[in-house]
This record gives sequence, structure tokens and C-alpha cells, in this order.
Amino acid sequence: MILFSLMPVYQTVQDGTEVNYSQHSALAILSPDKAGISDSQDVIVEKALRSIEEIYDMERYRFSLSPRWIPGSLQRVDGGQIRSVTPEGGIERYTNFTVSYMDRNQLRSAQIQLLVDTERKLPVANRRIPGGERIAENDLDMRWVNVPNDRGQLVDSVHDLDGKTVRRTLANGQPVRYADITSEYLVEAGDVIRLIFEQNGVRIEMEAEARQSGAQDEEIIIYNKDTRKRYVGRVSGPGIALWIRTQ
Repeated sequence: MILFSLMPVYQTVQDGTEVNYSQHSALAILSPDKAGISDSQDVIVEKALRSIEEIYDMERYRFSLSPRWIPGSLQRVDGGQIRSVTPEGGIERYTNFTVSYMDRNQLRSAQIQLLVDTERKLPVANRRIPGGERIAENDLDMRWVNVPNDRGQLVDSVHDLDGKTVRRTLANGQPVRYADITSEYLVEAGDVIRLIFEQNGVRIEMEAEARQSGAQDEEIIIYNKDTRKRYVGRVSGPGIALWIRTQ
């Protein structure tokens, strides 16, 4: 389903040259002499949406657009004269577009800015998944998630998560970031591991018990029953951790 919304509120500068829009309002306020403005506005937003659809897989993305800033001169153009609306660069929360339109039999262009609300269909936890637990495919549902600042941090495939271990607890309905999961543990909680101290050219090794599971480069808690002390170590290999500090 494609969402299409218009939520303009504008303030006209006294000379009538440009209109600023609030991204927060859902009510359009139009004076009678400005009623014709909505025609070009509707066409611009619709054409902008169509241009985005040509770029993205609409089975995985959907967008809602509303004007944020449009020049007053462009507002007065008849909607039938709008030829194309194309994004300048990638789609962001606030995206600039170039509008091509006819004016006195000449093709002209103008820049506008639209507010773009983006949703992606992503795997989310369908229950609370505690940290340290492995994810099974039936722990996840595909749902639409609002992603105002998508930088590629979210996992978009259930298959990429099946069998992975959660670093931290996931809430029910929460999408999964790549930072939230880890590969197979190199150290399991309860294992007797080698804890290595290296400082000023001196190297000391001792056996100690891992109190937490950890993957490569993760920090874990380690306990030595002889010293009766707890240590924080960084996992450096299977059954090996490097000392960071003593607790």
C-alpha cells in the first residue's frame, strides 16, 4: 500500500514570493484568493511520490510526502503545467526536489523541499528476546516500521537473523540493528578460559571462569577463584580473553 498525505500549513511572505510550511501540522489554511494554490501543490507532491516509486522497491518501502517549502511563484503555476518532479540525491527526512514546469511556452525549473516520512518492511521481534539468546525464525514477524533516519543500520531479512545471538534484550515489536546481534560466541558463560595480562612487555596468563558469553572483541566478566577477583576482558579468540581491568 502506498501512503499519500498532504499536510500543508503555510505563511505567505508579505511580497507574496514564497511560502514556508510547517512539518508538524495536518491542517491546511487557505485564504480564498489562494485557493488555486492547492492544484499545483497536489500535482507536485503526487509527481514527487511517483519519482520515488521508480527508485525503490515498493513492496519493501512506502512513503508519505508533504510540502515543507515551495516558492510562491511555483505555487501560482497551473498544475497542468508541471512536467516532472525529481529528487536531488538520496531520499532523506527533508529532501530537495527539482520541479520542471512550463511558463509562457518555456520550460523552467525550481527547487522545493518536501518532508518525507519513510516506512520499511522489516523483521521485528514478536516477543521479548533476552540478551544472550539465539534468535529463531519464528521469533520474528515482518512489519512496517517508521525509519526517519535510515542509515542502513537495520537488518532487513529474517534469514540474516536466524541463528544469530542477541547482544542486548530486544523488546516485543522492536526492529533489529546489526549492532544488536553477534555471530557465534567464541567464549561461553561457564567455560574455563585463558585470561592474558600484557603490560609494559610483561605477559601473564591464568585460567579463569567466564561469567558471560562473548563473540570476537566483546567485553565479558571473568572470575578467578584463586585470586577471588573479577576481571573485565576482551574476547580475542576461542577460549581466550585479554585483560582490560580488574573490578
